[in-house]
Parts: sequence; C-alpha cells; structure tokens
Amino acid sequence: MFKLDEFSDVVLELTVLARNLSVDSYQQKALSAVQRILPFDMAWWGTMSPHDGSFLLHSSHLFNLPISYIEVWEQTKCDDSVAKAAHGQPRQTTYFDECNLAAAPGLATLTFTHGIGQAFCTAEVVAASNTFTFLSLYRAHDESRFTADEQLLKQYLMPHLSSSWALSRAFEMEHLKAAASPSEAGVAAIDRQFGLVNADERFHGFIDAEWPGWNGEALPPSVLQWLRSKNALVKLNRIVLHRYSFGDFELLVARTRSRVDLLSDREASIAHAFSRGLTYKEIARDLDSAPATVRHHLRMIYEKLGVSDKATMTSAVNEQTACLKREALIARHRRLESVRYVHAAPSRQRTEAQAKSKSFS
Repeated sequence: MFKLDEFSDVVLELTVLARNLSVDSYQQKALSAVQRILPFDMAWWGTMSPHDGSFLLHSSHLFNLPISYIEVWEQTKCDDSVAKAAHGQPRQTTYFDECNLAAAPGLATLTFTHGIGQAFCTAEVVAASNTFTFLSLYRAHDESRFTADEQLLKQYLMPHLSSSWALSRAFEMEHLKAAASPSEAGVAAIDRQFGLVNADERFHGFIDAEWPGWNGEALPPSVLQWLRSKNALVKLNRIVLHRYSFGDFELLVARTRSRVDLLSDREASIAHAFSRGLTYKEIARDLDSAPATVRHHLRMIYEKLGVSDKATMTSAVNEQTACLKREALIARHRRLESVRYVHAAPSRQRTEAQAKSKSFS
C-alpha cells in the first residue's frame, strides 16, 4: 500500500528538481526521491530505440551501479528480455525475479555480475520518435520481493518521471542558451546516438538554410560525420556549428557564418592573441615563429576581415567568440545546483485528517 500524500509530495518534488537542477544531476536526485516511497538498491534510467532485434542506447543514468554495467550490457543486449518486455508493453511495469533473469545467458551474466536479484522495468514511448524512456529498479539477491502494490506505484510514477525529465532538459537548454549563445544563434540538444532531443525554431531555420528541404528529423549526414569526429566546431557553407557536452547529452549551437570564420586556425589564434594585447614578438615566441611571419598573418587577417586597425579587428573577433566560450556554459551549468536548488521535499501543512490520508492498494 502507498499513501496518496507521499506520492503527491514526490511528484511535486520532481517538478521542483526539473526546474532547478542541472540535467546531469536531475536523475540522481529524482531517483533518491522515488526511493523514499519505493525502496530499491540499484537503478538504470535512460532512453533506447529498437535496432536489428536488439537496442541502441541513447542516454543512460546509473544509480548505485558502476560504469561496467553499460559495458557488459552492450556485449549482452541481444539477451535483454527485460528491455524487450518493457518495450512491448509500454506503461506496464514488468517484473523479473531471479529465475526470469537467469533464463537468458546474457541477462544472467549482466545481473549476476552486479548483484541484481529482481528487476522492475517500465517504458514510456517518446512521441514522434522511435525511442522510448525506460526505468529499471533493482533489488539485490537477499532483499524482499517487489509487491503488486509497488508495481502499481511505479506505473503511476513513470509518466511523471518521464515528463519531468523532459522538462529538466528543456529548462537546461534554455539556461545554457541564455548564457552561452548570442541572440541570433539556434540551439539543439542531441543524445549519444546524435538524435535530436530538443531544438528551437532558430536551429531548424539554420539547418534549413544549409540544407533546403531538410525534413526536421535526423540530422544531415555531413553533420553526423562531424559529430562522430569529436571536433568541437564545423564551418559549413552558410552556417557554423559548435558543440558542448552537458550531462549525457550535447548542445549544438548554430549561427550564421561570418567573416571571422574565413580565418585559418593559425590566423584565428594570432588574431585572438593580438586582440588580447600581445606583441608581435610575444606571439611569435608562443607560436615558435618569426615576428615577420606574424606580421604577414596579421596583414591577411585585416584583409579577410575588411578592417584596417587593431581596435576594429579586436571588436570583430570578440563579438563572435565572447558568447560561445565553453567556460560560460560550464559555469552556468554548475551554478544551477549551488544557487537555485534547495534539497527539500515540498512542504505542506497537514491537518491530522490529512496525515491519515487514504491509501491506494
């Protein structure tokens, strides 16, 4: 049996967490809140999509489990009957005891290696996507069995967990966008399979400008190729894309290509150094080059930017880059926890009658 007031408090807390925590902390705190009314030892929460009889992992959060769990799962995922059952019955919590977990060799290896004796898994289909959100709660071999009431509780909680997690990502994207991108930039969040999770209208507009007729679903092949390269920046014909990691996702910032983007990497390095006040000799020493070579590069920089003096060049360089520094993203990302979040369940004044509220069975 579970109490309505306790359930309501957790649901309210999930919303508070979503609004005020950075996205890489939200799931841990949310699971801690759930643990108060539905005890478990370990958990795995993320998104997947079906693929060739198995699954692709799009995002992942482990609770009291080592990173080796994912490594073993990737090797044995064809035997993941828990994921298959949850995917086949969305919003229905599936229960696996030790016998069920031991039925498939790969699943048996995964669970035995990590001390898992029982599993409760629920899936929630992501609208307009081939992916689904999943949450598996685990108990160790020697713990009490999950009950039918706990199964019902988890089914009631899952839609709230999924929606509040989506809310957390949306808030995080807006916070990071405000801190790290100029007003004319477009922003999108992608998962570890490079699937679009959130994208604003400006981002769609930038991609449409570069690839007319883009359908708005999968990112264009050349963007996917760049993402697999691990490079932080790509310059295309009309736009420039920057990428930043936050939690288990990445933030893509798109902007119009400018004259500064015409500079080579060496020229950009020299332009930034010169704009910070370094002399020809200092820049030459840092780059292990000759001062005459630095002067030559600066002449090319002035020509490409269409400027004739240091002040104008500095203004052009700083205007583009000041709002796209990774440090600004990280600072804003981490501030969310220390400044805005107070870890406490939503407080409510209860009368004696409310404290003895009705219970679901």
